[in-house]
Amino acid sequence: MTGLDIRLKRLFSRGKVFVVALDHGLVMGPLKGIENVVSVVKKIGNYPDALQMTPAMLRVVEENFYSRNSPMLIARLDTANVWRDARKYDQGYYSMVYEVKEAVRAGADAVVTYLVVGYGDDRIEGYNLEQLAKARREAEDYGLPFIIEPLFVRKEISDSVKDTTAVKYVSRLASEIGPDLLKVDYSGDKNGFASVVEASFSPILIRGGPKTSNDLDFLKMLRDAMDSGASGITVGRNLWQSQDPNLMAQAISKVVHESVPPEEAVKVIQKVNS
Repeated sequence: MTGLDIRLKRLFSRGKVFVVALDHGLVMGPLKGIENVVSVVKKIGNYPDALQMTPAMLRVVEENFYSRNSPMLIARLDTANVWRDARKYDQGYYSMVYEVKEAVRAGADAVVTYLVVGYGDDRIEGYNLEQLAKARREAEDYGLPFIIEPLFVRKEISDSVKDTTAVKYVSRLASEIGPDLLKVDYSGDKNGFASVVEASFSPILIRGGPKTSNDLDFLKMLRDAMDSGASGITVGRNLWQSQDPNLMAQAISKVVHESVPPEEAVKVIQKVNS
């Protein structure tokens, strides 16, 4: 058994995977809910299987990960200006910010990178692909799981394109690079997303995406994605921008790890809000 095998088995030790993404500051700045990262990490507790952060952020919160039951750490290596509000991109950029060895030095158990398709100069997309291939080889050398987050974007919309055809295309493109896991947009359609899973040959974790209108709809979306073949979920704003991140983490864990129906899991939150 290799180090890669050990880390993947630890990540999937509870069957499905629950990851909390906290690395938005590298692309969006200090969003509401993660202004103080130490505080939000303490609120979440040990319900997630892993937390996704930059190596710099890992150093800030490292004292929260000294126990055996601590979540695993997934390090973000790169950035792009797709989601920036202060000034929208003209040509768009993609940049690798950290090397895999820096993530290892910070204590990471896995690394994640973007594959941004459909914006800016085509040469930027080519550069993105070259950097991912290089990072994948480095991650293999260190025995770290390598995760690609493929996104299809258009300049005229504020977030990634989530229709089935676009998601299927970028997921298959990312699969061909050789990642251990994919982090993919949920297309919103169970049958359509099942076809995305079928066309990809890396296990898929779905992206939680922008804040939804209510907690129950969000939990139902997570259940639908896993019923369609997703191997787990990654959550950001819908958790740390919720009224009580600790209770939301509990509710998500019930859906992901215990297969509790969303209508039951949401009661954990509603009892306090009522």
